Amino acid sequence: MEQSENIAEISAAISKAQGEIRNPAKNTKNAFFKNEYADLTAVLNCIRPVASANGLTFMQGVEAYGDRVAVTSQITHSSGQWIRQVASVPLSASSKNPIQDLGSISTYLKRYQSQSMWAICADEDTDAQDLTIGIENISDQKAAHIDAMIDSTKSSKAKFLEIYNVSDLKQLSEDQYDRAVKQLQTKKQKQVK
Repeated sequence: MEQSENIAEISAAISKAQGEIRNPAKNTKNAFFKNEYADLTAVLNCIRPVASANGLTFMQGVEAYGDRVAVTSQITHSSGQWIRQVASVPLSASSKNPIQDLGSISTYLKRYQSQSMWAICADEDTDAQDLTIGIENISDQKAAHIDAMIDSTKSSKAKFLEIYNVSDLKQLSEDQYDRAVKQLQTKKQKQVK
């Protein structure tokens, strides 16, 4: 986190605002993880009026550079003092729709930065599974392929799922799938020798 040289006035204003902000209602259901959460609009709607009443503005910008998406969030006070937070996440190299992934990832980062900077609780932490939001999960065919490779190498499926931090093979991202195939192929080659 970065900040202006002096933050006395902005700190007082944020403190007052945080005492007035109420957590947003959960208004969206995550179809994959079956949990409810407050979407970005709900989060921002609980911040804007309170921020404005306390001489604060909240801005968020999105940048894409190389293979990463970055979101910069900044709270600025009418005095000119500011606090800034930057987060970036890689785009999947195997993305079939990078623009859609960029939008999904940036929305996710904006929502979590908003919650973090304003001390808002808008959901249970169940949709952050391995930061795969906006990253397409593998097909049924690829899940079956991995399952067959696990069996053929006599690997532990439970251990595999634990290593990849998923509860089902379908939850693997494309990058995880590619990595798992290489690892299982290497294991199979060693077993053949």
